[in-house]
Amino acid sequence: MEKSPIARFYGELKRRKVLRVGAVYAVVSWVVVEIASVMFPELLLPDWSVRLVIALLVIGFPVALVLAWAFELKPEGIRPDPGIVADPADPSPAKEEDIALPPKEGFDSVAVLPFLNLSNDPDNEYFSDGISEELLNRLCKLPQLTVASRTSSFSFKGKDVDMGTVAGQLGVDAILEGSVRRSGDRVRISAQLIDGRSDRHLWSENYDRELTDVFAVQDEIAKNIVDALELSLTPAQRQLIRREETTTNIDAYDFYLRGRYFVERGDVDTGQKMFENAIEVDADYALAWAGAADCHSWRCMWYEVSPESKKMADECSLKALQLAPGLAEAHASRGYALTANGKYADAEVAFNTAIDLDPQLYEAHYYAGRAYFSQGKMREAADAFKQANAVRPDDPTSAALRCTALRTLGDETELAVAGKRCIEIFERHLALNPDDALAWSRAAVDLVLFGDSEKGLEYADRAYKLKPEFCCYNVACAYVLAGKTDRALELLEQHARKGAVQKDWLARDSDWDAVRDDPRFKAIEEIVG
Repeated sequence: MEKSPIARFYGELKRRKVLRVGAVYAVVSWVVVEIASVMFPELLLPDWSVRLVIALLVIGFPVALVLAWAFELKPEGIRPDPGIVADPADPSPAKEEDIALPPKEGFDSVAVLPFLNLSNDPDNEYFSDGISEELLNRLCKLPQLTVASRTSSFSFKGKDVDMGTVAGQLGVDAILEGSVRRSGDRVRISAQLIDGRSDRHLWSENYDRELTDVFAVQDEIAKNIVDALELSLTPAQRQLIRREETTTNIDAYDFYLRGRYFVERGDVDTGQKMFENAIEVDADYALAWAGAADCHSWRCMWYEVSPESKKMADECSLKALQLAPGLAEAHASRGYALTANGKYADAEVAFNTAIDLDPQLYEAHYYAGRAYFSQGKMREAADAFKQANAVRPDDPTSAALRCTALRTLGDETELAVAGKRCIEIFERHLALNPDDALAWSRAAVDLVLFGDSEKGLEYADRAYKLKPEFCCYNVACAYVLAGKTDRALELLEQHARKGAVQKDWLARDSDWDAVRDDPRFKAIEEIVG
């Protein structure tokens, strides 16, 4: 519904901070008059001097409002408001690029850039990254906000890029950036929220606290961001962005952040060790148990489908759930582990519970999609991957797997639309993350699937050179879809002999339908078991 002119004008007054300037001016003027009334007689000044002060303040009031309308105060000085682009009295025709579009009202998307590590120890980078990720994950819980994924926003780490460029490339309205300085038992966290459209500061704050107060600081920053973006939250949503207190032990939390740091970089073994260290410090730390479980489940998915990994995934996830039955992440971790163990019905229950507790939890939707896919429930899988992609619109993996499910369903109409969008997501993602081997391999599959075999195989070869052990299955899929059967089966057998091919997934994956009767494929199925 289009807003009335009065409503639009009021919104513009708020955006340009005219109302705030007027209120501050009035308060300061009242204080000045009160001081003048008391001090001037004592200084033997004439009676009319107080009236002169009042008159000057009254005259200055509209001037202050006009300046507030026309200019904005930025860290680098006072600049004209970007909404004012020309002198309306200037009769010269405006060029198209000089015409300012009406400002978008409100903010519905944000990116969290990795906070700078200003500590003397460069190894503290895991801590500054962890603070950034914690805030990103909290904001992701709000359906009112689209939040750029960690992969996208962290691609700007260490780059000197202006905020307008970052906002444009990530497609967001606002950007949160900051820094962390850790020294002994003290931590200083600086955070600022920036309007990506005008480069104006919406909010900023510095926090000098004891290290043990870091949990409260994160709660406070999340609340201040919500207030600065003027989001209306339900009581349940306000509770979601508060930290789930599964530990108050800063040492355990420190190990947990280290674990996430290594897992995000593909070092699952070291990440698992860090989670285990956190558990040694605090045996009741549910998130650490969930992190350890996810490492075992992840290993089953990509490295080795071993009985030991299945067993540990089951035990660790169950422990996390027992410790924190109201934690969405614990239920998602449990569902992931149950999927690794082939207990799909129980996994569905766990994922649905996680989604009920936190509808914006990406992992619950994504891994539910994988569980449905492994059972051959392709409609449910496509819907789950669609939900995962709605939570993270810049995520290429969920978009790609949705296409695979739709292709298996034979839904050509929906597939055509989803496929076009999927390719666009991949192109943007790879431009920001040129070393993401998994993304190159998934993009290869979709390019071949939608008719560009030459480019698809180029992507497949690039992925294989980057990280062969991690993307071998997808590369094989690209080759089989392109009709390169020998190479495809060679790669698939290589991956299967490492114990890294999931039996149920292979049985349902329509990418292999053309070669299911090939004796070599049947031999690989025997290897997979």
